[in-house]
Amino acid sequence: MTTPTLTSTLQLLRNPTNITRGRLRIFTDLRDRDHRTFWPEWVVIPDDARIRIITLMNEISEDNLELDFRTVMRWSLDDSNAEVRRRAIDGLSEEEHPRIIPDLLDRLQHDSADDVRSQAAISLARFTAMIASDELSDQTATTLTTTLKQVLATSRNHLDVYRRTLEALGSVADDTINASITAAWQSDSLPLRESALVAMGRSTDDRWLPIIRIALQHANAAIRFEAATATGEYGDDARTLVPLLTDLTHEDDIEVATAAIWSLGQIGDERSIKALTQLSKSRDTAKRDAATAALEEHAGNDDIFGGWRPSSKSDDDSYFDFDGEGEE
Repeated sequence: MTTPTLTSTLQLLRNPTNITRGRLRIFTDLRDRDHRTFWPEWVVIPDDARIRIITLMNEISEDNLELDFRTVMRWSLDDSNAEVRRRAIDGLSEEEHPRIIPDLLDRLQHDSADDVRSQAAISLARFTAMIASDELSDQTATTLTTTLKQVLATSRNHLDVYRRTLEALGSVADDTINASITAAWQSDSLPLRESALVAMGRSTDDRWLPIIRIALQHANAAIRFEAATATGEYGDDARTLVPLLTDLTHEDDIEVATAAIWSLGQIGDERSIKALTQLSKSRDTAKRDAATAALEEHAGNDDIFGGWRPSSKSDDDSYFDFDGEGEE
């Protein structure tokens, strides 16, 4: 039996019926030198097939962390199809090496599709969090923060790009960003108010706790969800909000309830642990599982449940060219 080559596999995948998990394994751990073989064959695959391939790669990566498609995802940031580019950014969501930052900033600034730009902003948020914990070089941190601020200032008429950029800046909030957070919270736009809460949580600035307290009691479930998640970002500093979080765990809206449960685990005081212990015996499977996970995380057993946290309500250095220091 003839062993399939990169070229023969790509040619086979021009027909969407040939796209299978097994065939895509050949795209793991590619090197930059493979680009000259990969790209000419990739660009002639029909759009719908390329979208399907990228989507399936993302699914495979989630199921098996040992299979690494990041090189293909990086190359696909230059794809002509916006949906391929957006899903490629999503496929790089676990990439924590800062050498990917210039590619993401390029998509954020210059991509023709707003959904690609907003996905880039979402992806960059993990790097602004690294700035807050001094994990990036000063040069990289300055470039990232400056560029995000420029995008925020120029994308007010592009709602999703603006709000996701504001969220990304929450971890590095200064007076200017805080003013934008305040304006977003005071706006009539529900999505902007949600993003304001995300940014507040990421900032962990005590000034926002009174607003978060109000938001935990808001009539809108999406606002309560983001407020509950933001509360958890404060950890023990938000312990005065434990009674409100405990009330939210009894909601029928399971996303709000599990966000509150996660936050109780992050706070981890005596009242939180008592509430979680009771919830771990709940007849509601989702609440029971979330409470058990929160208790295990509090006890330091992160690996048992893979670092669960509420989702949104709605290694090879030669892969990259980046001139930075102290960013291992």
